[in-house]
Amino acid sequence: MDKVLDALKRGEKGYVHQHIPLFFRLALPDDRKALATLLAEQPLLQVHDTLLSQLAELVRALDPSKRFTKESLREAALAHLGRTASEEYGVWVYYPWSQRLVHLLDEEEFTRVRTDRNRNKITRDEQNTLAAKRIGVIGLSVGQSVCLTMALERSFGELRIADHDHLDLSNLNRLRSGVHRLGLAKTVNVAQEIAEIDPFLRVTCFHEGINADNIDGFLTQGGRLDVLVEECDSVDIKILARQRAKAHGIPVVMDTSDRGMIDVERFDIDPTRPIMHGSVEHLDLDLAAKARTIEEKLPFVIPMMGLDKLSGRMKASMLEIESSVTTWPQLATSVVMGGAAVGDVCRRILLDQHKESGRWFLDLEYLIPCAVGTSVERAGPRPTPEPLSGLEMERIRERCIEILHTTEPLSLTHARAIAEAGALAPSGGNDQPWRFYYDGSALLLFHDTAISHSELDGADLVPTIGLGGCLENMLLKARSLGINLRPDLYPLKDEPRLVAILAAGRPDTVLVDPLAGMIAERCTNRRMPSQIAIAPADLAALVDAGSAISGCAVQVLSSKDDLDSIAELVGMAERIRILNPIGHEELFRREVRWTKEEAQRTRDGLDLDTFEMSLAQRTALGVAADREAIGLVRSWKGGMGFTRISGDAIRASSSVVLISGADAGATNALHGGRCMQRVWLAATSLGLAVHPISAPILLAHHVRFGGGHGLDQEEQRGILDCFQRMRQLFPKAAGEPLFLMRLAHADPPSARSLRRPLEAMFAQRGSQSVRP
Repeated sequence: MDKVLDALKRGEKGYVHQHIPLFFRLALPDDRKALATLLAEQPLLQVHDTLLSQLAELVRALDPSKRFTKESLREAALAHLGRTASEEYGVWVYYPWSQRLVHLLDEEEFTRVRTDRNRNKITRDEQNTLAAKRIGVIGLSVGQSVCLTMALERSFGELRIADHDHLDLSNLNRLRSGVHRLGLAKTVNVAQEIAEIDPFLRVTCFHEGINADNIDGFLTQGGRLDVLVEECDSVDIKILARQRAKAHGIPVVMDTSDRGMIDVERFDIDPTRPIMHGSVEHLDLDLAAKARTIEEKLPFVIPMMGLDKLSGRMKASMLEIESSVTTWPQLATSVVMGGAAVGDVCRRILLDQHKESGRWFLDLEYLIPCAVGTSVERAGPRPTPEPLSGLEMERIRERCIEILHTTEPLSLTHARAIAEAGALAPSGGNDQPWRFYYDGSALLLFHDTAISHSELDGADLVPTIGLGGCLENMLLKARSLGINLRPDLYPLKDEPRLVAILAAGRPDTVLVDPLAGMIAERCTNRRMPSQIAIAPADLAALVDAGSAISGCAVQVLSSKDDLDSIAELVGMAERIRILNPIGHEELFRREVRWTKEEAQRTRDGLDLDTFEMSLAQRTALGVAADREAIGLVRSWKGGMGFTRISGDAIRASSSVVLISGADAGATNALHGGRCMQRVWLAATSLGLAVHPISAPILLAHHVRFGGGHGLDQEEQRGILDCFQRMRQLFPKAAGEPLFLMRLAHADPPSARSLRRPLEAMFAQRGSQSVRP
């Protein structure tokens, strides 16, 4: 005690002296002398002496069956005191950090009175058992609530706490503390509060936090912990703590402050069980130590917490991190409830009343629902057209008898080869809306509107562009076979599903276009570019390739300022689409194929592997797929992070290319698709990566020509603003913008979108091979 008093006199502020109370028992001469010295040197010291009241409580606790009046209780308290001078009874406790001197019952009697109201939810024998237990707590945000709850119940004999951080103002939304404690070590803050509740409890502080060098000491030094409570933010420490707790056979308990989730891992009962219930076994755990940013931590945090178990608000908030919020949200209500739940589970583990591993939820929003739910706007049922069957194609073909003029019949072998080439064209969401019908002499190209139907594409621009690409592939393939196909576009004005009749013309000399050799090579490449400029001659070749389609124009932008502007505009349009309930539904439920197995089974849609995303980006995309989360982000007018989905890649690209047509009609859009395909094939021949980025055009087309259904007025204004600003970047582009793509030098894609087998989209007269 003398050393501590000397340190206090010298004004030392080390952690060792900031959370340890001093005890003075005045029946001991040395303690009496030390206290007298302290009182003389600390004239402003506050003295609190309620010993007589404490004695009265003690008397009642010793004999609960006896009834007392106010006076008889006072007399019993004095009788218990006996001949001992009041100031010599019990102990005087000095709290250096607050300069308070408090007169208390000594430890045994103090504990008897302070835990009296625990009976018999905690029996006296159970209380004695708990007094011999050791608990460790890593992380003192939620951990503070856990510590204080267990201290109140006196659920431990020794508490070890670890946190390297200091109390910041932003902590005070959930930590019980005062502004006068800002800057204080969190360990000291907790230890002081516990000492003020019960100065006899033993608290051991690891002020430096937990690391690989001290974790085993934290778990075992001075006796092995009986329970470890892990509440830290660092993913590597979460993993390390469990690995070492498992090695020492120590159970681990965690609260996540979301949906009241309590996680228990009984390594003491099952030492072979995988950490985190096996949820992180597929990850490289060594990388966890290198995770510093939110993006780097996400692939570890999400499996640990369970994406499907997170609340909608937590997922929505995660999407806003580093956009409109700084980090993971935590509420005082969740933290306090979590502290109580963890304290309860730890007590029952220590008393051998709970032996299971697993996860449990105390979700108050589920147990006590909101009067007005947080349901979000959903797209209503879409009036989807009927799938195009072989019988329907035959019926439509019968209407074309008078206009079918075949000079040279097309063989079935050639028809299949031409159709197969057409099916390799790109399409919106890789939905492959084309159908082929062979009538024995000519090949008919159909649009299956049931496949491509979208509430955000009222004028069918997206599938028409794709069908134009399909048509160009068919013509190129035919020429490579020495066949001169004559396309008759939209021959039935009242039947837009019939896109073209392709009949073979006279066997004149047919010039083979080298672009035909690129049909099978062409694909979308979303790889991050290498920021190498494209040679002017190559850009000119791309323009020439597209300009071969009459009525279409090709314009290229390559300056940094232009690319930055395009990146901003595309990002704004993509944000609108993702936050829109219909756009969100179509992208995440209809287009994306989340697993390799799903992509192989359907052989359509966008294989997630083609997105070329990091593990963190894939994880974030999984969060963004949640309808409720997106509905909340939309209501907050957030989601600015979505503007960066394509932005970085566009800024790093070499050029962007705009395809324009004479007007917005179906025939010109079809020609625009042909032009797009030729530019893309030419880029492929030059070894360039191509990625469509047409969101500003496609959404604006829906607003301008498709009625704008499904978009509110604010979204429509935003889309039109993006579109007009984009048009201003291409002053030489006459007519109607139809398609936008970025070009770059990049590594080959790691995956390609698959195609349905030809049998699923090809029918011939007298056969019903096309399946709905």
